[in-house]
Amino acid sequence: MSKTKKSRKTKAKNVQKVIEQQQSEKSNTLIFGGILLAMSSIGLLIFVLSDKVFHLS
Repeated sequence: MSKTKKSRKTKAKNVQKVIEQQQSEKSNTLIFGGILLAMSSIGLLIFVLSDKVFHLS
C-alpha cells in the first residue's frame, strides 16, 4: 500500500513540474512579445513625431 501512495505522489510531482515548465515558457514568450511590441511602438511614435516637428521631407 505504501508503494502505491509513493508512486502517486511521484507522479503528481512530475505532472506539476511539467505544468510549471510549460507556464514559464509561455510567460517568457509573452514577455518577449510585449517588449518587442513596446519597442516597435516607441520607434513608430518617435518617427511620426520627428516627421511632424522637423518636417523631414
